[in-house]
Amino acid sequence: MSVRCGKTGSCRTSGPMPMQPCSPCTTPATPPPACAASTPCGRLRPIQRLRRSAATSCCRYSIRLLACCITASCRRTRCCLGPTVGSNSLSAIRHCLRAAMCCARKAHLAQPASIARCVSTLLPALGARSGRMSSQRRPAWRKPGPILLLWLACATSILVVPQMVFATPAGSATAAKPLLAGVLVNGRDTRTGINLLRDRDSYDVDIDQFAASIKTRVRDSGTQLQILTPLGNANFAATAIIHRGKIRYVPMRELATALAAKIRFDSSEFALRVQLPWTPGAGNLDTAANGSMASQETPDIHAPSASLSTIHSEAYYSRQSGIDSLSTLTDLQGALGPGSWRTRILTTSPGDRQTMQNYGWTIDRGNSRSYLGHSQITLDPLLPYANLTGVQYAWSTRPDISYGNDLGNNELVATQTLGGQSLSGHDAPPGGIAELRIDGKVVARTAIRLDGSWEFRDIALRGTEFAQVALYQRFGDGTPTRVVPVNSATSPRALPAGMVVSYAGLGADGNPLDPAIGTRGLGGFYQLRWGINDHLTVDASTQRAGGRDYGVSNAIVGLGPLGTWGFGVARGGSATAWSMQGNGQHGAWFWNAYARQYGAGYFPGLDATQSDRYGELGTHLSSHLDVSLVGRDARDPFSNNRYRFIKPAANWSINDHFNVNARPDYNGSYTYAANWAMRPDTQITLSRYVGINQIELTHLLPGGMQLDLAATHDPTLGTRYSQTLSGLLANAHPFSWSAGLLEGSSRIGYLLDAAMETIPGLSVHVQLYNDPVNRGTGGGTIFQLSLVADFAVTSSGLARGNYSARAARRGAISGKVTGQLPDDVKWSDLAGIEVLIDGKPLGTLDGNGHYLVSDLPPGVYLLEMDSEKLPIDLLPPAKHPLVEVRAGATTRADFAMLLRLGFAGRVTRADGNRTGGIKVVAVDGNGNIVGSATTDVRGYYRIDQLPPGTYTVLAGRAQRTVTLQRAFVYGQDLVVRNGSTPP
Repeated sequence: MSVRCGKTGSCRTSGPMPMQPCSPCTTPATPPPACAASTPCGRLRPIQRLRRSAATSCCRYSIRLLACCITASCRRTRCCLGPTVGSNSLSAIRHCLRAAMCCARKAHLAQPASIARCVSTLLPALGARSGRMSSQRRPAWRKPGPILLLWLACATSILVVPQMVFATPAGSATAAKPLLAGVLVNGRDTRTGINLLRDRDSYDVDIDQFAASIKTRVRDSGTQLQILTPLGNANFAATAIIHRGKIRYVPMRELATALAAKIRFDSSEFALRVQLPWTPGAGNLDTAANGSMASQETPDIHAPSASLSTIHSEAYYSRQSGIDSLSTLTDLQGALGPGSWRTRILTTSPGDRQTMQNYGWTIDRGNSRSYLGHSQITLDPLLPYANLTGVQYAWSTRPDISYGNDLGNNELVATQTLGGQSLSGHDAPPGGIAELRIDGKVVARTAIRLDGSWEFRDIALRGTEFAQVALYQRFGDGTPTRVVPVNSATSPRALPAGMVVSYAGLGADGNPLDPAIGTRGLGGFYQLRWGINDHLTVDASTQRAGGRDYGVSNAIVGLGPLGTWGFGVARGGSATAWSMQGNGQHGAWFWNAYARQYGAGYFPGLDATQSDRYGELGTHLSSHLDVSLVGRDARDPFSNNRYRFIKPAANWSINDHFNVNARPDYNGSYTYAANWAMRPDTQITLSRYVGINQIELTHLLPGGMQLDLAATHDPTLGTRYSQTLSGLLANAHPFSWSAGLLEGSSRIGYLLDAAMETIPGLSVHVQLYNDPVNRGTGGGTIFQLSLVADFAVTSSGLARGNYSARAARRGAISGKVTGQLPDDVKWSDLAGIEVLIDGKPLGTLDGNGHYLVSDLPPGVYLLEMDSEKLPIDLLPPAKHPLVEVRAGATTRADFAMLLRLGFAGRVTRADGNRTGGIKVVAVDGNGNIVGSATTDVRGYYRIDQLPPGTYTVLAGRAQRTVTLQRAFVYGQDLVVRNGSTPP
């Protein structure tokens, strides 16, 4: 949008605003450029680059420019107006004031509220700047003159500009005049305008312009108006419509309610802000009325049909007593045809055993999902685990739930106990060890990342099993710093009312690519789940695995204040099994219980009945104290052990400095931890876990270091004393280290440990450990090395990834910035600039101009870059592409930046006198006029928004040649003949 103030005393605009009277002013056709990036207004744009709807953007620009000129120093004021004013800052302020006053009159913004905003914006800036400048260097404009001039300008605009007549309520005798504003939808400027009517403390909105702004339309059925959306129709009764001539208005609150949207008028932006629950333009609007949500958008950039998108690999090497061992795990994912593929490769040595697991191809089609390949199946807690290599198919009335965010890496259909689960957490000791115990047995250990996060993937966890995750310090010995219980509640297995899931599989029973498992004939399963209502879900499953046939039926019942309970009965061969599980809370009381029993012969090798009963009943006595009774009665036929107990448990936070937690574990032995923060930098911990007792003193030292003094007693190995010093350097490549002395059994040992992210996505952990209490049992010195690589495969190489258990059900967009940069801009200057997906900042550029936005559900997204943070000479592409995202694929989408430069100079007469009103034009090599300007009263001009190249500058018969390469050019002066008059 361009604005100029003519000599006729009118402000003209290219937008839809009518011409309004204003005092003659001399604002040039092209407003002054913004300051350099180093000044307070470094994000400003020339007025041609502002993509606002109404003419109000001119006023906003001028006010912001005025703030820039006032708050900049004398030395920097020159950058606001180029060489036109030199060091005369007062001239710059007067120039900006004229622009702001003229535009304010034109845009109907000279209301008292607008002036108050103007003053409240500029005066704090003056005060802040004044506080930072010394009196010796305070420029001339710091005198009261410019401040008084500002107040006079605001007061004058109130007197000169006709006051806006605000809208009156419907039915009033006085008709309201419309207020023209911009529209921001989901954070994006729509580049459209909208008419608003003031209605007491709210507004009425032009419904037709609003529909056009959100890329839909209005249907008139006679008795009501309908806005068509991908989520259905928003209906408005004819009696609620306000008519002003041919324009139809609807109250803003009713509009927001009908669309389930957030709508408000932002006076600072002078725009209507709209937050919709969908992406504008998504969906076929005619079918949306019938409930279809299928997107009909055609992407500008398609996802690849075949690709490798994710590489996640872990390698663990250890050497102890001269014996080497190495194990690796690698997950690969990508796109293939209409679906996505995945595979997991495992190697172990000694033995050099290599296997492939969870390899297959997934295709999503609306309500259905199919899979071809191998996976581990766990349909129900009463059914055995199964390896199936073949085809699987699922159909659901609610694909958003069945195939949504709850899916794990080895799941085709989301349910709490279906397939391998993923257990994850954070705030763990960086570089330490997370240990998973199920029913008291260690089943898996994994390294804790440097950011404190950990994850166990593909854990086949039954709903009735007792699981815990213990988090250890870096050296992975002694007692854990924290124990995280893993609850397998029944309620998440309940389905919403009316939801049906049908799931079937058929193929080989086993895994032909794993010699240790092999195949055992035909295998398969079928499961049907139905949410009858909000309080009752039923399911039935049948499965053939291990040469046996099984069947199970379940009911999940919501009993209101008694909680949610699940009941199941199963048969395998001639034996039966049953289970019950429930949990709930009422007032301060809470409870959790389960019971299960497997008859003799139910599983192969189960020669006696196996039973397990567990329960906990507790109460929240206060916000600081929870107490409960925990009981268990379990018999393990394999070890012939019987566990029977009822013991109290408690969690007591005495104050902010002291906490005690104690509860019985799987076999009834107590696990406890008592923490006392003596000082903000000192803590004492007394703990017990799996029979090992420890007392530890932790003290924080300057420089981010930590000292740990501990005594650990193991009933089998004896007592160990340790003194450990550790530290963490948080920089571009985080580095953690530990060094300690160990003493026990009259021997001395040591601990050396270091972990670092060497390059983005690759972490290394090294440990050298000599335990004096283990030496007598052949432990000796232990060397361990672990490598964890987590990469996203992008168009420009490997980038740091964020692999997770559900990564195969997500896609990504990656790319880089291309084009030529100005001389004074480096790629590192672009680091941190945000990449917008559907108007939301979900990614940033790195120091090389690359970006990666991952974890996106399949669909079509609008891709943009936050142009407000770009250097002023760079423009993003004019068209924002629609980018397709597919599961398992990374779509490449580059930003081709446009370099736009310019030049400035002065036009004088041959006798040296200055002249104003002379038209200056720029002509390209093809003879086309590509830019123009009119000199101000001092003879200065400026032409910008030109691509690099060579141009001819003309002013009357005077001309010169200017070449633009990678920087703005000044001093392009022209001399015209005496007697020349403005055109």
